[in-house]
Amino acid sequence: MKKLGYVLLSIPIIVLIVLLFMEIKLAKTGTQDDSVAYKENSSISYKVHMKENSYGIPEYVDENYNIIASLVDFFDTDFKYINTFSSEVDYEIKYNVKAQLMVYDSLNDQKPIYTNEYTIINDKVEKGKGLVAKVDLLDQKVNYDEYIRIVNELKREIIPTANLVIKFNTSFKGTSDLLPETIQSDMTSSLTIPVSQKTINIDLPKKNNSKEDTVVHKKNLPTNLLIFMAATVLLLLIFIVVFVLYAIKNFEKKSKYDLAVNKILREFDRAITESSSGIKFDKKMNKIVVKDFMELLDVHDNFNIPIIYHKLTNKSCEFMVKNDNDIYYYQMKEKDYK
Repeated sequence: MKKLGYVLLSIPIIVLIVLLFMEIKLAKTGTQDDSVAYKENSSISYKVHMKENSYGIPEYVDENYNIIASLVDFFDTDFKYINTFSSEVDYEIKYNVKAQLMVYDSLNDQKPIYTNEYTIINDKVEKGKGLVAKVDLLDQKVNYDEYIRIVNELKREIIPTANLVIKFNTSFKGTSDLLPETIQSDMTSSLTIPVSQKTINIDLPKKNNSKEDTVVHKKNLPTNLLIFMAATVLLLLIFIVVFVLYAIKNFEKKSKYDLAVNKILREFDRAITESSSGIKFDKKMNKIVVKDFMELLDVHDNFNIPIIYHKLTNKSCEFMVKNDNDIYYYQMKEKDYK
């Protein structure tokens, strides 16, 4: 009955442990962070187109040239933006191209004395969905003479130093099924063109931009799963406590008698044979009762005959050695050890 109780209490404990491991596995799977990585680039490139009859200079130049500013006809500019994603994104790109003219007094160039902004490309929107979002604005003309005329008007009053800064502005917004939040990024690339110098080094200052980032969405455990896990842990603890209490209640402390019998059986196992049917005495047999087991062991050693052991009850047992009609007999009782 005791063994049955242990089995019945072990079954729900094992089931609850398996269930808890399954819930933990589900929790780990369900809370793996979602993420979208993206790589964004914005750039400006250009060619300088020359006026006709420009002393044999090619139609356009694009690098490592020093040229006379008055021979410049216009700047042919390319604006490119590209954004690549690790997962599909539903995106919207707003963009424009502006030109900011800043004029300084060359004798005091701490602050501009004239600034103005001009629109080269009005606000536009590009929408789509996929792994790549891009904008290509090719062959956009910047009329150099227009800005030189403005600066020349100021030469009557000052000796001007002026720069024209072309700005390619982008504003990106994207959404993904993996993320609850919106991916957002603003980026500006620029090209600085001098408009007050007599000669221009065609290797103009550019600021092209790139950016890499990953947007991570951290998941939380669902409330119902947390409740199930808490309930499983609580039930498991209850059954473990019940199991321990049941084991304590049914624990039998071994008596001195049990310890003595077990010691004999363990230490002299080589000399003892256990009998399940008990020891039967014939009237013709001579029964010799010995006072302790060690005397019976001496008989065994003298005659080289096995000692027969038989358990009578939980509180008594008997040992004997049979040599012809002589039976050497010893009985152990619990009451003798109290």
